[in-house]
Amino acid sequence: MLYPVQNQKRLKMSLNGIWNFSIVDEYYEPKFVLDDFILMAVPSSYNDLVVDKKIANHVGLVCYEKTFQIPKWIHEEELRIRIGAATHQATVYINGVLIGSHQGGFLPIDLLIPKDILDDKNRLSIVLDNRLTYETLPIGQIDMKNGVEKQIIHYDFANLSGIHRDVIIYTRPVNPIEDIFITTKVDEDKAYVSYQIICDGEIKLVSVKDKNGLVVGFSSDQDGMITIHKPHLWDIGNGYLYTLEVSTITDCYEEKFGIREIEIKNDQLLLNKKKIYLKGFGMHEDHLIIGKGANSAHHLKDMNLLNWIHANSLRTSHYPYAEEIYDLADQLGILIINEIPAVGLNFWSDVKVFTPGRVDEKTKQVHMDQLTELVSRDKNHPSVIMYSLANEANTHEDGAYAYFKDIFAHMRTLTNLPLMIVEWVHAEINQVASLADVIGLNRYFAWYSEFGELEVIEDRIRKDFDSYYKKFKKPIILTEFGADTIAGLHALPSVPFSEEFQVEFLAQYVKSIQDLDYVIGEHVWNFADFMTKQGLTRFNGNKKGVFSRDRQPKMVAHFLKEHWKNK
Repeated sequence: MLYPVQNQKRLKMSLNGIWNFSIVDEYYEPKFVLDDFILMAVPSSYNDLVVDKKIANHVGLVCYEKTFQIPKWIHEEELRIRIGAATHQATVYINGVLIGSHQGGFLPIDLLIPKDILDDKNRLSIVLDNRLTYETLPIGQIDMKNGVEKQIIHYDFANLSGIHRDVIIYTRPVNPIEDIFITTKVDEDKAYVSYQIICDGEIKLVSVKDKNGLVVGFSSDQDGMITIHKPHLWDIGNGYLYTLEVSTITDCYEEKFGIREIEIKNDQLLLNKKKIYLKGFGMHEDHLIIGKGANSAHHLKDMNLLNWIHANSLRTSHYPYAEEIYDLADQLGILIINEIPAVGLNFWSDVKVFTPGRVDEKTKQVHMDQLTELVSRDKNHPSVIMYSLANEANTHEDGAYAYFKDIFAHMRTLTNLPLMIVEWVHAEINQVASLADVIGLNRYFAWYSEFGELEVIEDRIRKDFDSYYKKFKKPIILTEFGADTIAGLHALPSVPFSEEFQVEFLAQYVKSIQDLDYVIGEHVWNFADFMTKQGLTRFNGNKKGVFSRDRQPKMVAHFLKEHWKNK
């Protein structure tokens, strides 16, 4: 899956901006122009833009609509539309004609536009359904209350909805380059760049250029390997990128890549044969006003804050992020654990999750399909060093092993990178973690249990982590730990929700794991405050952020900056 580009052979046109928007009924088809609409920005979450609570809390279908024109001089080129992400099920029409649909709110929708349906002016209609069921990721349930559909979710972030990433119309020439696969291997002072070009056209040249545009290797084979002598390796804080440039008789494309090797060896994470320790955050695509909408300024601000605080990594909790974030991480040398939206696979009750009629074979197929799409999209990003296949699933249930055995097996056909599962259950009852290369543990001792009792943390963490390592012999990442903190609330002595308590809380956790050799990283929950569903435990969202939702630092940011400076 290649990202749309504009070059000598290809054209792209953005449809971002102001669209028409309306709530529509269950059987809506856009045969005619929306006649009762409000204005809506794309990309953004509609929930955060409106002031009408009925629209903000809407569960069901909405329609986005925009008109566009195509230049007459585009003749033989193939015409396509790409929607970066839209929650959660999208049906796409042009001039009232269905051209395709997609399930999954965090991966691209890429569709062919039949030219015989086009006119001088064209009407693009995108109908979204934000309802979550057992056959979506994340999963959810729909409940009827007083004749109104209510969304039931079992995870802790808001079901922000809308067209969240760029909408692009683009062209491809006859016999286009369909896809490019790149892998690298390092051997002393050489690097071997293996590539595969998916294309029906005749290859003219495949070349590798360094960051200065100098050719360092070339070939004329469709599938092959190029040797680079004395390569510049991609590394933390040094995102050195090469370019694979492919030319055919009709098409051309440039794909950035980095030369690096990732290994799990002797309970350690190795980057280019060197032991590394992950410092960073679980994050969310969540900003004031735009919600989960993609925005270059916001992306760059977040990356600058990661650099300021001496973080080297992030987990895309709990879904794939916008491609631009990966591009920035590639350039800046930031490591990414890429997570699929398999969240909510728990009910926090005695009700079984992995059982027919709930999370079953249908859910599994959706899970595998989205993994295929994810790897297809992100396979060439050097920043992606690991994939996380689920967050806080009920891996103690009898049906969990059979479910995840197939998920892990499928993923291993797609990538050679390490695979992780993020756990909440105790080791003694966990039936799944043996399938992973790395185990992520989310722990909230002294918060959701033993509330406010900081003195219990060290003993609980050590016993818990040791039991996991003893049973599974896998490296562990502390993938979540944090305490809700109201920015500006201070107390001496500290009390929960104060900034002082947050500092003491995180300090106890990092102290508890500092001499556990099998622990390969710590990711604080969360990078910034974010919106959640309403509830008595949430005050206008989850406040576990090290930064506020508008990206201002709390006291703990300065603690982490010093803690991570030389770690």
